[in-house]
Amino acid sequence: MIKKLLLSCGLFTILTTASPSAMAVIQLPDYLRPDNLPESTAAEAISEDHPETAATQTLILYVGNLVSQVLLFMGSIAVIFIILAGANYILAFGKDERIERGKRGIFWSLMGLITILFSYAIVQGVISVILQVDSSTG
Repeated sequence: MIKKLLLSCGLFTILTTASPSAMAVIQLPDYLRPDNLPESTAAEAISEDHPETAATQTLILYVGNLVSQVLLFMGSIAVIFIILAGANYILAFGKDERIERGKRGIFWSLMGLITILFSYAIVQGVISVILQVDSSTG
């Protein structure tokens, strides 16, 4: 039972992190986009005026996306550990050692997940601040 649960969670994690559509930002189809949006993006406008600024912003966005993907993978691993610790807790059948091991596993998995969420928020905040400072100095 535990092996099937672990295999299912692992397969789900691999499929969701491996497929690019699962990690893509939600985008509106063209027929739902408002007509008043500009055709060019801010990065294209900056690249015409200051190509070095556009290269810097592209590098920052690339590194930020890479770190975000790593944190997403780590978060999914933490969720798997929470599920496994919960299964260990449920299937303890009154054995005190297994109950304590399940409680500790849930606690530390939640602490890891909270740390990962805070790390993601910090990375996104730093990237947005750097991009704002970088675009205002150009």
